Amino acid sequence: MTPLSTIAVPRAFFGENFTASLIDDLMRQGWAYAPQALDPDLITALRADALHLIAEGEVKAAAIGRGDLEQRAPQIRKTSIAWMDGASQAQRDFLEGCEAMRLSINRALFAGLFEFEAHYAHYPLGGFYKRHLDAFSGPAQTGGPSAMFGPRAGRSRIVSCVVYLNDNWRDEEGGQLALWQECPLTIDNTPDLDALNDYPPSQLISPKAGGLVLMMSEQIPHEVYPSTRDRLAIAGWWRVNASIGGRIDPGR
Repeated sequence: MTPLSTIAVPRAFFGENFTASLIDDLMRQGWAYAPQALDPDLITALRADALHLIAEGEVKAAAIGRGDLEQRAPQIRKTSIAWMDGASQAQRDFLEGCEAMRLSINRALFAGLFEFEAHYAHYPLGGFYKRHLDAFSGPAQTGGPSAMFGPRAGRSRIVSCVVYLNDNWRDEEGGQLALWQECPLTIDNTPDLDALNDYPPSQLISPKAGGLVLMMSEQIPHEVYPSTRDRLAIAGWWRVNASIGGRIDPGR
């Protein structure tokens, strides 16, 4: 057995108090946001890594759906992605911070998260992603964010993460992330995203460098608005299993 003193502890993005504050917001309202949260040197390295992959043609048009249901839908999602595989030091440093966050969420919430996946997302001029959920395993989404951690068939993505890499971003350039507090359900217990058409988002977040967003994947509807310049982000998800029983966003 490996002595506990020799087990490597992943380097966290933040101190314990700041991490606990983010997790508290996540549980209280289903999402958390921290502007300029990540180290500027790490953001610079991640941005350079993403731009290198774009220049090398390593990004591909993003799809919606999972498994046999995966499809290109440019009317819903106009963006290209490149999955993170730890090939660069910047990716390894980022994934290590996300592993530390996974451990913190599990300790605080007994969430059972065991895996993280992430990709770079490149939104070209006018790029967007229509309102969606990152996962849905239904049927009931009542009881607040804490209810989302209970056992449920077909669950996969549980907590979503977004990190922004855009230097000198101005609010008038658009590209905001719109969040709604919850998603109504139809009589068939499926997400009724159209029911939110008459409701303004609960929060608009500008994609400025270093910003971090956490969301409950099955609970928080969100949308990426078009922008007037290219936009770079990282989207990631902590998972509880590798099932493809969810509906909306593709698995790795």
